[in-house]
Amino acid sequence: MRRSLPLFLAIVVCLAIWQVWLTWRLMEQDRNLAVQHSRERLEHLADLAVAQLSSTLGEWDLGLRELDALPPLPALKAKLPPNGRLVLVAPRSVVAYPAKSLLYVPYPPATAPFPKGFETAEKLEFREQNYDRAIEALRPLTEQPATRAEAWLRIARLEHRLNHSEAALAAYDRMSRESAVSSDGVPYALLAAGARCELLAKTAAAEEADRLRAALLAGRWPLQRETFEYYWSEVNGILHTRDAPPKDALEFSALVSRLHEQWQQAVRTGSNSSGREAQPDASLLIWYATPARLTALSAPAGWLAASLKMPANAADIRWWYPASGSAPSGAQPHVLRSLAEAQLSGKLEFSSISPASNRRTTRALWVAGVALMLVLVLAGAYAMYRGVNRELQVAQLQSDFVSAVSHEFRSPLTSLRGIAELLANDRLADEGRKQQSYVFLERETGRLQRLVEDLLDFGRMESGRKQYRIAPHDVFGMVRAAVADFREEALADGFQVELDLDARAATIQADEEALRRAIRNLLENAVKYSPECRTVWVEGRVNHRQVAISVRDRGMGIDPREQRQIFHKFVRGSAAKKAGIKGTGIGLSMVRQIVDACGGEIRVVSAAGEGSTFTILLPLAPLTGDGEARA
Repeated sequence: MRRSLPLFLAIVVCLAIWQVWLTWRLMEQDRNLAVQHSRERLEHLADLAVAQLSSTLGEWDLGLRELDALPPLPALKAKLPPNGRLVLVAPRSVVAYPAKSLLYVPYPPATAPFPKGFETAEKLEFREQNYDRAIEALRPLTEQPATRAEAWLRIARLEHRLNHSEAALAAYDRMSRESAVSSDGVPYALLAAGARCELLAKTAAAEEADRLRAALLAGRWPLQRETFEYYWSEVNGILHTRDAPPKDALEFSALVSRLHEQWQQAVRTGSNSSGREAQPDASLLIWYATPARLTALSAPAGWLAASLKMPANAADIRWWYPASGSAPSGAQPHVLRSLAEAQLSGKLEFSSISPASNRRTTRALWVAGVALMLVLVLAGAYAMYRGVNRELQVAQLQSDFVSAVSHEFRSPLTSLRGIAELLANDRLADEGRKQQSYVFLERETGRLQRLVEDLLDFGRMESGRKQYRIAPHDVFGMVRAAVADFREEALADGFQVELDLDARAATIQADEEALRRAIRNLLENAVKYSPECRTVWVEGRVNHRQVAISVRDRGMGIDPREQRQIFHKFVRGSAAKKAGIKGTGIGLSMVRQIVDACGGEIRVVSAAGEGSTFTILLPLAPLTGDGEARA
């Protein structure tokens, strides 16, 4: 029967594989048909989407051609995307809507010719190096609008050379109120702010640098890129940082510079031009340039979703424009459409993330039915195989048990019969040998009696007919009695039992006879499986409202993989079988059932070749008000 089980399982597995293969072929045909219908549907929807996108972008382009001022009129604003940003570039002017500051402008700031009237002050400063008289010569120039800013700049510089810090700071403070731009293209107010940062003390300089940074980020002055970068680095040097300007502000300033260059090309050629570009940040740029101005629209990253409105029955369709983001998760491209009609580079990819609902539902039910059938068949086959295999294992264990019990009875019976024949025939003339024979007969008959009682008790335990007499007992007294009963037998075999019990009294609720039998069984096992070390240790401790009784040996030990199985009936360790040590396989099972009946548990710690420690844990009996254990 054991040989037929693998053949049966092999036939079941082959049938299951054939069923799966047949189902897969049918599903593959169904899938190919669904893919064909899906592609035809995608082709139609892709044509509609590209036409719609071209129409929408055309409306946005037309709106830019009509734009001549910001903010746009309501009628014109309705033609443009709601979240887009409009930019109007005109001669020496850049306007954005919604408003956004420029870190730098793409055109050189307007500068006035260098003012006249500084000849006398320059002579006193550079030739005669008379700074006080030079300051006096500059004072009248601070009253004239054309020379006021330059005069305050030179006064502040001279006061600094004279080490008049307060006066220099006051001059720079007066200069910071000017709106004029120096001949170098740098606003006087910016020059004053930078100079104040150098003159102020450390703490005050940091505060002034913070204010200067905020002004640079707010685009307070129309600066060229080189001027902005210079003062930004100066601020970082004062604050001891390496901060970069905000990325969005830098990108917007760079975008305006590109648009200004595009407009300058239209100015040079004297012709109109337009364009559409998908940006690296997934936004869209549309611009229209004439020699008079340039208008541009920057649509945010979601411009494609806002412009494509798919039909209600196309909820499973997803599109992907490589220049505007990543492909939808779980979708595979099916249909490609060029965007040349919409004046954009690249292609639009359309995908279907799910097949038709009815076909998918049918296929899911089909697969579920086949899977359920396979599960039931395989589960039934596995259950049958496991049941038969377990029955075979139990039969083998029972056979081993009968053989072991027969051997346990045969050995002492053979010895008893031989001695009885000697005594019956009066062949032992020596009285001393007769006395030894009587002792041997008593010991062996006691062994047989214990074996018979163990078998009878085990039968009652297995059937649930075993009745325990639970009562309060001194646990260490029971341990001493069990060790004393066993010690004489152990000494006869050359073993010693070392007893180490806690000095404290411990009372438990237990069946005295059953618990002593359990302890004796552990002692017999310790002696039986310790061929080398002739000492067994018995310890007793009271810990946390429970008592622990340990029996330890240094014998052959138990494999960790077998430690959970040895408490089952008829199970014996592989090391014991290999060493030829006989046993019934019911001793530890009886110990576990006795300990369970007393409300405790048994544990084992062992390693192959290093011995074993069996520990019985029993709860202490609850105490009454007068300190005695309750029955």
